[in-house]
Amino acid sequence: MVAIVAWLDTSAEEQRKAREALALFLQRESRDELGIGLIRDVFSDLFFPGTSVIQTRARYFLFIPWIFLEGERLGYSGPALLRWAQNRERRLVEALRNAGDQRGLIGRVAGPAIKTLPSTIYWSGLSRYRILTVDVAADQLVPRTPARDAAMEEFGIRAAGNWDATIPPAPEGFPSVVEDGFRLTEDEAAWLRERMLAAAPGTLLAHLLTSGTPPQPESDAPWDDPASREAPEEMRQILTHARAFSLALNGAALLYNLLVGERYEQLGFNEVADPVDVYRELLAEWARECEAQADLLNTWDRDAFWQLVVTNNPRIGCATRTFVDEWLDAVQNGRIRRAADDPGLRELVARRERSQKRDLSRLTNERLLGVWSGASGIARLTYRWDTVRQIVTDIHEGLDSDAGA
Repeated sequence: MVAIVAWLDTSAEEQRKAREALALFLQRESRDELGIGLIRDVFSDLFFPGTSVIQTRARYFLFIPWIFLEGERLGYSGPALLRWAQNRERRLVEALRNAGDQRGLIGRVAGPAIKTLPSTIYWSGLSRYRILTVDVAADQLVPRTPARDAAMEEFGIRAAGNWDATIPPAPEGFPSVVEDGFRLTEDEAAWLRERMLAAAPGTLLAHLLTSGTPPQPESDAPWDDPASREAPEEMRQILTHARAFSLALNGAALLYNLLVGERYEQLGFNEVADPVDVYRELLAEWARECEAQADLLNTWDRDAFWQLVVTNNPRIGCATRTFVDEWLDAVQNGRIRRAADDPGLRELVARRERSQKRDLSRLTNERLLGVWSGASGIARLTYRWDTVRQIVTDIHEGLDSDAGA
């Protein structure tokens, strides 16, 4: 069966979500096998609005407007503008390759043949930060003209361009040449930080952008970073909910992979070495970690957790809440110490995965089981931290660029 994602009459935001879902499907550690993605996204959006897991470097928030602004200046609009801009984005890939630092380069492997271009990945964030001032898809942009301004003003609408008028100028030779690569100038970093702070005040993103030091490169999650631990009390409380949820639900993902591993071995597949032994040990290590963090888990205010989650996404259904609560009960009462062999917990996880995946369940679909990579959705939830840590670091380094010159 071939997975097909089609975009018909959808908004820019809907297109962004569909493409991000596809990208997540291609990243085995990020797969949402147990249907908890809506809860994960509540925290991700509360902490880091305007970001996504497939963003990489901060300067893309400037690269894309620079390209589209030049296309508009040359008279392109609508689908023709998009085609022109996509051509320039492909040229940008080669320019960034030649600039040296390729960390986070979108198209590093595929080069100009890349299918998902930076504008697709960053479009929603550009709109969220009001860098893009109109909420339309890229192929619907119509440049500002005197006739358009007059028509808008006739209806009492203040005429404005598609892009923030204060965007710093593109460097000479862009996009064919980008000598500084992903390095933001001080002016670019200050401007981008200002846009983010204006659009996302009071968030963890805003706190990190105004912190005296950038995130630590070795921090694995937002709650592990010293800068995050200095956030305002309200944000630290949300971090506690996110951390407890990440730790607790990781065990359900490990148990699911154990169930898959058992069936994998039973049916004679052998490309993955000893998955049952591996996941039994990982589950035991996770249970020991939960015991070590008993204070976090046992003092966790789950009522406040659910109030926060449901307030920010009322679409989270009863089935999801029931599954999560049953698993959290087992975590808090110590039942997880024998999770690998607990019939009730095994059935809870298996039933949840089958209800989410249906015909695509690895527990029932032998063809999909045969191509199992050995790990599905096992990474601890960190709510886009890897992405945000790099983007915030880029901005801090840009702000300090003159000082270090």
